[in-house]
Amino acid sequence: MNDIILIRHGETEANKNFIVQGRMDNPLNEVGLEQAFKVGKYFKENDFTFDMVISSPLKRAYKTARQINKGMLLARPIVLDKGIIERNFGDFDGKEINDDYYYMVKRGLVPNMETNEVLEKRVIEAFKSICEKYPDKRLLIVSHSHVIKALLTKLVEGFTYRVGLVNCSISHLTYKNNAFKVDYYNRNPLK
Repeated sequence: MNDIILIRHGETEANKNFIVQGRMDNPLNEVGLEQAFKVGKYFKENDFTFDMVISSPLKRAYKTARQINKGMLLARPIVLDKGIIERNFGDFDGKEINDDYYYMVKRGLVPNMETNEVLEKRVIEAFKSICEKYPDKRLLIVSHSHVIKALLTKLVEGFTYRVGLVNCSISHLTYKNNAFKVDYYNRNPLK
């Protein structure tokens, strides 16, 4: 069985300003750096341990993983996995998140955007691949909003892409007998 702690990356300027990032390689802002460090301290204070740390290759996720390590007073290596990179938002990258965005994304009307079906298939396959590559491990995985939402949409009845995920929120899943189970999602350890 794999025990998975899944974290959304810390805040970026694009998050703060409600801008779609997608594959844009934006860094964390100062708030995001502090959020990730505090999550690491939270893990240390609450006796969380991990066999491995896996991150999306985008800067905002990788730096979140590094800051969590730092907060936990660890120097563990971070494995990059391109299968958990953020959704390709196509022509909406860099644009404002507003009602038009929700309307177009929900209906798959954004030119060059990765569809929900393609995203969900990619994400499920990536997470299964990670679990099969590292069986019986406790994994810390740092990724992105729509990657996490794609997983939760498939696993949590009634969950939709409209649900907001807090930066540095924690979701807990297990993987056993080729099936994922969500124990909880979108918990804010910074409250």
